[in-house]
Amino acid sequence: MKLSRIYLFLPLLILITAASATELDSLKKLLAVSKSKSQKINAWNKLGQYYARNGQPKQAISTYNHVLKAGSNSPYLLSQTYNEIGNARADLGHNAEAIKFYQKALDFMPDTAFSLRAKVNKNIGAVFLSLGKFAEALKYDNIAETYAIKAKDERTLADLANNKGAALEQLMQFDAAKHNYLKALKFYTENNINDRVCLTYNNLAILAKVQKKPAEAILYYRLAVSYAEKAKNKWLSAAIGNNLGNLLSEMGNYAPADKELQKALLLEKEIDAGELIHETLENLSENEKRRGNYEKALAYLKEGAKAKDQYLNLANTKELARLREEFDAKNRDRKIQLLSQENKIQQLRLHERNLTIISVIAAFVALGVIASLAFSRYRLRQATKIKLATAETRHQIQEEKLRISRELHDNIGAQLTFVNSNIQNLALRQAENDTLQQTKQMLQHTIKELRSTVWLINKQEFALEEFVVKLREYLKPYHGSKPNIDISLQTDQDYALEAFVASNLFRMVQELINNAMKHAEAQEIHIEITGKHRFININVSDDGKGFDLNDKWGGYGLKNLQARAESIKGRLTMHSEAGKGARFNIAFSV
Repeated sequence: MKLSRIYLFLPLLILITAASATELDSLKKLLAVSKSKSQKINAWNKLGQYYARNGQPKQAISTYNHVLKAGSNSPYLLSQTYNEIGNARADLGHNAEAIKFYQKALDFMPDTAFSLRAKVNKNIGAVFLSLGKFAEALKYDNIAETYAIKAKDERTLADLANNKGAALEQLMQFDAAKHNYLKALKFYTENNINDRVCLTYNNLAILAKVQKKPAEAILYYRLAVSYAEKAKNKWLSAAIGNNLGNLLSEMGNYAPADKELQKALLLEKEIDAGELIHETLENLSENEKRRGNYEKALAYLKEGAKAKDQYLNLANTKELARLREEFDAKNRDRKIQLLSQENKIQQLRLHERNLTIISVIAAFVALGVIASLAFSRYRLRQATKIKLATAETRHQIQEEKLRISRELHDNIGAQLTFVNSNIQNLALRQAENDTLQQTKQMLQHTIKELRSTVWLINKQEFALEEFVVKLREYLKPYHGSKPNIDISLQTDQDYALEAFVASNLFRMVQELINNAMKHAEAQEIHIEITGKHRFININVSDDGKGFDLNDKWGGYGLKNLQARAESIKGRLTMHSEAGKGARFNIAFSV
């Protein structure tokens, strides 16, 4: 199931209905009639809250900056404003910036502001939870809980319990996670906070599924859907209905699964939720495949691929429009600056008519200024044209990559999936046929590699955290078996990988893991990824039988690994002795 957890700190655009245009107009009128500094600060605060509620984080940040510029003497107001800017930064995915503003909020905050201190620490924990740093998330959640208890802030305590449940679940502490979810659920239910009740039931359903309690999971999913409907939140109804339908299909309840998935798809099309439609169509395809309706499954699969392409193309188009809008805005600013300069020159000429010598000197100065401005304007225009051309070229390259991705996914991928289904049916009937079983495994591996390739060519760059998530997905089939494979990530900031670098790294780690399993007969494989001062190190170590570097340099694809490391301007080093395992290090700068 691709769509699983829906955290409480999702962007507010998903969780609430946009306010009317009348509310925005009234807030702007309030700002226009405000005279004193305190009145303006109050109006800016209300306007910033409006933008935050309606999923417009950039406008919220701009509005709250007016509050800061106004120079309020209230430490509490400053802390509150920095906290709101941190929330907007988090909604934009600027995690490092968000934590910086949250820290500023704590620095200005009065010692007795227990409730606000609890909320800010809770927000910091939520950022770490989104980054997959669960121990850090729990640390700040516990700090927040201490202040929330002092403030008797039951709502914040409930939100903290839900976030702590999510972190504990990821740390495999299932009983503690469920205890926290139920604690949050009690408060939300008693206070009729339907959207939070819905999200908490969704978390309980996921926890039950992880614990292999499908009947309990289905019950929680149905409760989650019912509360999403009470909250009149169609996005949540569709997302959780998709989860429910997928689980019913996995349990063999194909007709109820189809009913739930079709209901979710209808809602998604009604609200134009492009990020959900293609996933629901893929789940419908899987359901039909399990029923043996391969022709219908293939039709859903193609429709899902088309929906996904439309969603991705729309995102790319919006990005290009944003770049053009920024270019137009810069042009307007430049024109205003030039008009201002020309006006000053005219005033200078009028003032110096009676001073011949000064007039001549002023004329030369004016000519120099004009020439300098013209040259600067020319250079700036050329630089902007280059940026636009570069952006257009990147867009065209991305379009071509998406086309190739579609070809791989729609044609080869769909055909391989169809062939895989047939081979699986044959393998069930001919379990003793070793050749057929080997063919089935090889085909499944090929499909898996194709999906990895499609992912690697689908974007221009990847967040390091996303790279690690995809690596974990690739290794998921090995969980619970030998060798035991674990992955850890520790960075001092957010890192982004170019597509070419991500592709080579992914293949290098694949090769090292395959070597450890195939040749070294390892029982334990550890992958440690660290980022510090713009340098990334990937260490892959195993407890296998090792090898002599002088004898084995040409084997196990090591020369190919070295070539890939050099292609990303990195360095590959290795240490191994016979009987003592092996350790490989990939180091490069970003």
